[in-house]
Amino acid sequence: MAPKSSTRPTGESVALEKVLGAMSLREVVDYHPRPDFGKAGKAITVNANMYQARFKAQGLTIQHYDIEINPVVKVANQKKPKALLWEVWTQLCQEAPADIKKALNDGAYDMVKNMYTPHKIKTENGQDLGSGKREVIVALKEDGRDTDDDKRRFKVVFQHANEIDLDTIIAFCKGNKQTEQAKEMMLVAIQAMNVLFRQDASVKYKPVGAQGRRFFGTDGAQAIPNGGLVYLGFMQSFRFTQSGLPAMQLDTAYSAFVRPGMLNDVAFELLGLGGGGGGGDFGGRGGRGGRGGRGFDRGAPRGRGGPPASHGGGGGNPGTFNPQQIRKLNEMFRNAKFQVTHRQTSRIFTMRGLTMQSAAELKFLLSGRDGQPDKMVTIVDYYKSQYNMTVTQPRLPCIAYGSKNYVPLEFVKLLPFNSIPMRSLTADQTAAMIKVAAKPPPERANMIRQWREKLDYGNLPKVKAWNVEVNKEMMKVEARVLPPPTVQYTGQTQRPNFGGWNLKNTKFFKAGKPLKSWSILCLDDRFSQQDCQKFATQLVRVLQASNCPVTNSQPSIIPWNAGPPLQNYPGVKTGLQEAARAAYMQSKANPQLIIVLMPQRKEIPLYSEIKTVAAQQLKLPVVTQCLQTAKLRNERGLDQYLGNVSMKIHAKLGGVTHAVNVTAALDKTTLMVGADVSHSGPRFSGAIPPSIAVSVAGINGDQDRFLPAIRLQEGRVEIIQDLVGMMKSHIQTFAKNTGKLPLKIVMFRDGVSEGQYAHCAEQEYSQILQAARDIDAKYRPKVTFVVCAKRHNMRFFAINPADADRTGNLQPGTVVDKGVTHPFAFDFFLQAHAGLQGTARPTHYIVVKDENQFTADKMQGLCNALSYSYARATRSVSLIPVAYYSDIIAGKARDLLAKDDQSDVGASVSGLSDSLREKMMFDPLELKKRLEDNPDFNSVAWYM
Repeated sequence: MAPKSSTRPTGESVALEKVLGAMSLREVVDYHPRPDFGKAGKAITVNANMYQARFKAQGLTIQHYDIEINPVVKVANQKKPKALLWEVWTQLCQEAPADIKKALNDGAYDMVKNMYTPHKIKTENGQDLGSGKREVIVALKEDGRDTDDDKRRFKVVFQHANEIDLDTIIAFCKGNKQTEQAKEMMLVAIQAMNVLFRQDASVKYKPVGAQGRRFFGTDGAQAIPNGGLVYLGFMQSFRFTQSGLPAMQLDTAYSAFVRPGMLNDVAFELLGLGGGGGGGDFGGRGGRGGRGGRGFDRGAPRGRGGPPASHGGGGGNPGTFNPQQIRKLNEMFRNAKFQVTHRQTSRIFTMRGLTMQSAAELKFLLSGRDGQPDKMVTIVDYYKSQYNMTVTQPRLPCIAYGSKNYVPLEFVKLLPFNSIPMRSLTADQTAAMIKVAAKPPPERANMIRQWREKLDYGNLPKVKAWNVEVNKEMMKVEARVLPPPTVQYTGQTQRPNFGGWNLKNTKFFKAGKPLKSWSILCLDDRFSQQDCQKFATQLVRVLQASNCPVTNSQPSIIPWNAGPPLQNYPGVKTGLQEAARAAYMQSKANPQLIIVLMPQRKEIPLYSEIKTVAAQQLKLPVVTQCLQTAKLRNERGLDQYLGNVSMKIHAKLGGVTHAVNVTAALDKTTLMVGADVSHSGPRFSGAIPPSIAVSVAGINGDQDRFLPAIRLQEGRVEIIQDLVGMMKSHIQTFAKNTGKLPLKIVMFRDGVSEGQYAHCAEQEYSQILQAARDIDAKYRPKVTFVVCAKRHNMRFFAINPADADRTGNLQPGTVVDKGVTHPFAFDFFLQAHAGLQGTARPTHYIVVKDENQFTADKMQGLCNALSYSYARATRSVSLIPVAYYSDIIAGKARDLLAKDDQSDVGASVSGLSDSLREKMMFDPLELKKRLEDNPDFNSVAWYM
């Protein structure tokens, strides 16, 4: 059915659809078409966490309106947070004129600019809007009291954007190519459906995340170490499928948040220092606030008057934070929501961060009143004079918010749902969170069913008004279990069972460079010289028995003190310098390997410092292998531990631990490439650090040895900007080793967000061809471009217990290419690995371009077989290794860049404006020159 349109789209609607068009239209229509469905493997039926949806009638339409919400009296540099827009919208629905009330109450608003409703909104005299507008005034109430303040009165303007035909969704799900003409309509219809289902969820739960798909409540929250909480929730997303109908995807969700409460207590907990000393009631009467009251972000907590109230006390902790601790807190508290307790207000503020100066040190110029001169005052003095509040912890920093506003920590009440960034989680917090979130498949499936029942879509008034029906049962889809490949070692093979095999009595597939120049750096003063000697002897024995040649069986042993953690382990650099010097003096060759023995359990900051120094701060980069002395003391598990370590060391010497035969899919003329782009979060100053682009490619057609290329590029850009240069290097290395240019290139691209698959493939495909032309104008390899997506919520569950392993997960090799996949693109879900903990997540492979004419069976079989070739494991992995390696390198490269943001919130009274959110200056070739251009380092798998 052709799309219906009753009016010309407005500028805002066009902007929305351009975004959808630029990012997603190719995403859903212009993929390489599926050549066929796979047939290999054992056929089974599984449940998917998808609930089919249908429309109760044909020809249903939805009206799309652009909405503008602005205060009647405009404010300079006004901000319109979603919470405020939602508050205006909610009150509008309650007080709307009778003629539009049903349209609004049955409508769905996205908290930005778009509203969808099954009913038309007309002019006040009952005429169609056409290209006209309808305006309504809404007066918000301040703390439950009526107000005549114009700054609390808002003008809501409706303008008709389009009429959406919901049948376009059904036609697309049926694979009807006619829908290419209606692709914009279909995508806006999908967007409208997602906005619809978010409405009720946003009222009952807290939406978290930019995409608005995850929702959390406080029920069942579980504490984790150092002031954290894990909230339980759900994820929902309305999606098209190959089944002929759309479906609601539903999954459990878990996320780590900062414990709500008084900030002086919480900050100490987050730093592992215990509580900061409690207080009594939250503040007292506070007089009037600053200019502007509530509404847009204006007015500082500068009110006067009010008697003192109970507040946080001093506690028994240190009275100050060092700069490193403040930077850590800033990373966690960026944009955190809080309320103040030194005066009476329900207003919610957004945190910029902590000042480097304490409340007793931080000064500002206070404007004089009643003829008095301006004077410099400290924050401590200001709160005493203005609020009669005594700051009991004056050596602690302040919170900065707004433009020039500061409040001591003890007057700050953190609200629920302030997320802890994943990169800020400690090892203990991560372990505790995994314990909470890792539910076995039967339990996870039951939790999803419980959410489906609790959400009760069928009884939601808005959903009823839209004539949408969501099935109450999970979709059943066809799946197949592919057989594992044969794993090759020297002189023998292994046949994996449930994704794994035994390393015992095997010899690695290909030897690397003999281990000659190496040393052991011991950072554990409780691990004696004799212990180190014993370990070295045992390790050499294991390496030699595994076909990893060692020509120096008595390396130098360097006992060393890493120094205090709070000073970033200052002894690490000198220790590594001594270890490198000892290896060189013993062998008269550049060090190949430094083994670092770490005390007790693995400490992430110490590990990071070791890797950074070894790669960046020595004369030449040196490969390191970090080990935990606690595991070396465990005699029972020592052989297995050393066996696992030997795989890493063998790869770090350029050897190949094992291999799988993939010549049926990739012949000797094929260059296989994996690539990823990793993005860092913004610095506290607002500056956006560079992203890290990595590609990893085979050095010949054997598909078992690889070389990486690394570039820094503009932050937050997903397309690899210098892929031409990186691919030229890979192609020339392949040609040097084989004598011929590769005739085929197969790219496996990781790290692409869902809305960028096709756009990324188009841009990077062009760069691959440009690299080929730069080498030889007549050179034109055939390219296949495959996106590997891990950040998705598709899960599959066994229906027949015989199809599951002992953990309840589906067996390794389970592939799904029907039912829940794309209606006509070449994609599939592959769970190549065994789910050892929780519910296994399959990888979603999307073949976006294919000039090598892969069949479904050939591509699926290739990805499954390659998953068994990961160099440092005797198990299949979830992602093909060439893409996995690029992901690992990108992560490690982040540690090689500056880790700390040295900006000081309190040092600049001008505050942090959007103008400071600029790109950081960097050298794109910084890591290339240090790592890639040192062949002794980059020619081995230093990243293992």
